[in-house]
Amino acid sequence: GGLSLSTSYTRSRLVDDASSVFDASILTGPVANAPVADAFDRSRDRDVSSGDIPHVLVAAAVADLPWGSGRRWRPGGVVGAIAREWAVTGILRVQSGTPVAVTQATNFNAFAGFGVQRPNLVAAPALPSGERSTARWFNTAAFTATPQFVLGTSSRNPVRGPAYRNLDVAIVRTLPLGHGLGLELRVEVFNATNTPALGNPNGVLGSPGFGSITSAGDPRVVQVAARLAF
Repeated sequence: GGLSLSTSYTRSRLVDDASSVFDASILTGPVANAPVADAFDRSRDRDVSSGDIPHVLVAAAVADLPWGSGRRWRPGGVVGAIAREWAVTGILRVQSGTPVAVTQATNFNAFAGFGVQRPNLVAAPALPSGERSTARWFNTAAFTATPQFVLGTSSRNPVRGPAYRNLDVAIVRTLPLGHGLGLELRVEVFNATNTPALGNPNGVLGSPGFGSITSAGDPRVVQVAARLAF
């Protein structure tokens, strides 16, 4: 009936002990850029991967609108008995945020060759959704600086960044030009709801912006396009 729908949902869990392929900031160890906190105990590094996205929902729709008259056009000729010269399309994507590595600004073990030192975890780092803000996305009081000669108790990726929600919409008008030619006019709206695509929070204990979010993706973008098909 002129309506097409497609929906997919993925539930997953990605665990590893080195995620440099996703986020170079987690590299730690007694050798600079070695992706381990303790070469003799790899279990310290086993955690959800920096690329772990446990929930992903994607839905897409194409709706032909019953406007106009004539016959449906396709490249190479006229096909169909009923015109569908207008169409509305949309793609919705909703997914979990990605894990965030937490380190401390002062590495007291740098003299021994450790590239990064992790803090101690003394409380639950996650905040209830009603208490999260761009100024304080997670419980910063849950982390304390680790002293010299000590490996911190914090896991590799102890907190998670903001979820991602995005809706793209387009209105399409197809105009048959004859002789197998067609002109497609499109108005496309990216991030139609203008929902901020917040970046991950600052994960460096001791820095002025620890726990805060200072970056975001693009706001709503509107694009007008024309395409000649033959």
